[in-house]
Amino acid sequence: MSFNMSGTEKSDAILIISALDPSGGAGMSADIKTAHALKFYPCPVITAVTYQNTCKITGIFRIPEVERQVSSVVEDVEVSCVKAGACAKADHLKCAEEAGITGIKVYDPVLRASVGYSLTPLKDAVELASESDVITPNRVEAAEICRYLGVECGEAEELCEVIHDHLGCKVVVTGVVDVAYDGRKFEKFEGKHSGEEVHGTGCVFSTALACYLVTYGFFDAVKKAKAFVSRAALNSLDVGKCKKVVNP
Repeated sequence: MSFNMSGTEKSDAILIISALDPSGGAGMSADIKTAHALKFYPCPVITAVTYQNTCKITGIFRIPEVERQVSSVVEDVEVSCVKAGACAKADHLKCAEEAGITGIKVYDPVLRASVGYSLTPLKDAVELASESDVITPNRVEAAEICRYLGVECGEAEELCEVIHDHLGCKVVVTGVVDVAYDGRKFEKFEGKHSGEEVHGTGCVFSTALACYLVTYGFFDAVKKAKAFVSRAALNSLDVGKCKKVVNP
């Protein structure tokens, strides 16, 4: 189903299950901005409210009954893809699937925020990864997932293989160079980089990837998502006293 976002433009819908960053740099704020930039209609389901800014997180309030938010959306809106992020759980995706969602499911396992503070327990991340089609951990997150699975890994390719073999999902280990693995082959993707760490890039990449996967194959979608987040990082904004924020 298509959605009129103006008089002439149409868009698919993306279900976004993630936490709110009130400073607007990461989390749901970045997800929504990315969806709009790619002409997708965002349906935001809030898993938690964080107390954070561009410098730090001081706390988190987890939202109860997230499944009711999911159910209320999917009984009404035909969703083309799903992006799950911070504080999402496997039950949230299962709820969407039980309602009949068949679109691609991308999970960004945000174990902790780039400005500090633990967000997602490893157990929840692993369970949700096993329900997802693609996951997009950074190298540190991928290594932690592998250790949880009982395997010590070093190189990004090995991290990808272990996660895929244990959890059954395609994997993109993100970084300056992204390493993507579909269960058969690897491809590497490098984008332009300013050398600065920018708040919210992981959120933007995973949301862009979910959107692109509606139309493109896995490796083409990764390539496009990498180019998109690279541009958004190079165009980053100084909104606070510490890290710049991504600008999709």
